[in-house]
Amino acid sequence: MTSTPQHAEMDCHAISEAFLALHERDGFARLPPSSLLHDSVPMSFVMSAGLIQVENDLDTIVQSTGGKFAFTQPCFRHFDMKQVGEDPTRLSLFHMSAAFHIGSTERETVLPRLWYFLTQTLGLDKDRLWVTYLDDEEFGRDEASYQCWKALGVVEERLVGLDQQHCFWRQRSTGQIASDGKKCGPHTEVFYERDVACPACENREQPIGNCRCGRFIEISNSLFIENYIDDDGKLIPAGTVFAECVLGLERLAMILQQVTSVHDTLRFQAWRNALIPLFKHQQPADAERSIRIISDHLSAFVKLTQDGAPAPGRGGRRAIIRNLLRRTMTEVLISEVEIPHVISVMQALLSNQDAVIRLHQEYECFSRTLERGKNELSNFLALEQPIPSQTLSKFQRMYGIPVVLSQHFLTQTDWHILPAEPCRDHHDCK
Repeated sequence: MTSTPQHAEMDCHAISEAFLALHERDGFARLPPSSLLHDSVPMSFVMSAGLIQVENDLDTIVQSTGGKFAFTQPCFRHFDMKQVGEDPTRLSLFHMSAAFHIGSTERETVLPRLWYFLTQTLGLDKDRLWVTYLDDEEFGRDEASYQCWKALGVVEERLVGLDQQHCFWRQRSTGQIASDGKKCGPHTEVFYERDVACPACENREQPIGNCRCGRFIEISNSLFIENYIDDDGKLIPAGTVFAECVLGLERLAMILQQVTSVHDTLRFQAWRNALIPLFKHQQPADAERSIRIISDHLSAFVKLTQDGAPAPGRGGRRAIIRNLLRRTMTEVLISEVEIPHVISVMQALLSNQDAVIRLHQEYECFSRTLERGKNELSNFLALEQPIPSQTLSKFQRMYGIPVVLSQHFLTQTDWHILPAEPCRDHHDCK
């Protein structure tokens, strides 16, 4: 395949505006995004473009919109932080555009509109698009989605039936929309195929999109919620059905801008340009990984701070903010870059200095933590014995010094670290 997408100048904002405008023309009301600090997730932050941020006001929203509404929502998933930098699509803070139709699950309107948006509005090559749908031994086949995609011209070999693990959604929260139980239903995804050499993907050795090589990029997901599931796993028709269509904006921007990862999109351009000179002493692959992690974490921290996130500390949102900053600082220190230089980068990029002040304060606090941890490591060095890796995990729990930093400091002294002993009882690893 040699074709390339049109509209390479489109960034996340432009894609979002095009999606929302299309839905407005079809009678959808445009809603504003929610703050990432929402009462429905008091210990964390908004993690999806789903109903979590609107479910408690659903009756009011349906009354004012007729049940058809669309919006673009920033999302922050703290549990994804450790995966940032490991594949070309992973971010902790990302943006999703979503359209909801409460009271309808008609594939015949949702999927043709989505297909038009992807192939006509954005100009994506149809020959690079793959579609998954539910085809499960227990729940059966989502025949309506399958037939709709075929009618739109998706060829049979690009229609991939997957089981309920991959194409059946279950609601986790129980807000107003789930008053009669846990909502559930089939979903269908659209993937874009890039020119990435990967034998495993070429031979389809695993479900599409499972490989981290970046060949198949999930760009859209449409859910059709028609049932709820009881404690015995039985499907019962839902009193309130709805359809939801979601886009991943950074992933679409990556494809349209023809760059290798979401970290290379226009969203991160200023961050990357400022950070690259600080990491020129590293090997290119190591520098790239560090820049991806640092720019992701710092941009997330800035957005969370703007939305009113608390200062770093212990418990709940405070602990998440602290973890976000300390993971950033750990990556900087391992790369042997001076943290004050990174703070200077932030100061030059940002007009609001609250985030810069907080980062500097947390750096001073983390520095004291690391100093205490290094003193404890020195006591072990005095014994002139190899240090078991389990001891480094204990240091992290007791003194707050990350294991990877302890390893880094000890490597600089040429000290030997014993590998972890294998568990004798596999239950201990759970």
